[in-house]
Amino acid sequence: MTQAATLPAFAVAAVKKALHDIPMNATVGVQITDVGVGWATGEAPDTAPFRNHLGTIHAGVQFLLAEAVSGAAFAGAFAAQLSGAVPLIEKLETHYVNRAVGDLTARAEVADPAQIAVAHAEFAADGRARLVINVTVQDGEGKDVMRAVAHWYLRARPQAK
Repeated sequence: MTQAATLPAFAVAAVKKALHDIPMNATVGVQITDVGVGWATGEAPDTAPFRNHLGTIHAGVQFLLAEAVSGAAFAGAFAAQLSGAVPLIEKLETHYVNRAVGDLTARAEVADPAQIAVAHAEFAADGRARLVINVTVQDGEGKDVMRAVAHWYLRARPQAK
């Protein structure tokens, strides 16, 4: 994304809180560090209980960080619609490219920023929308350790009768 569009501070705080309140994210220490319109950053610490048999950060921690940061980017793209909608991840395609050593950082962004406007129009017309989010996770040495493609879906909440 060439220009990182920002969100109002209250929206950033709401997205962070929603992701931090997920028990599994809290368990492994996933934190969302920043959120904008269709992008987000996050981190997860390297802690001994979450290392694998090689002594590196377990793939599950990397997966949780990628899912959370992609969800934050998606939520940032739909911040104005979230009070009346439910975001759901449909698929997270992962590719582990290196061993993860040290604290993790991640960046997620909408694969095609032009699709945000298209998705907003779809949601307004049909109460449904989808976006694809690309994620890169890096380790404490600054090397890419995971790349992921997240497919997110938004549906309107049913109206109370």
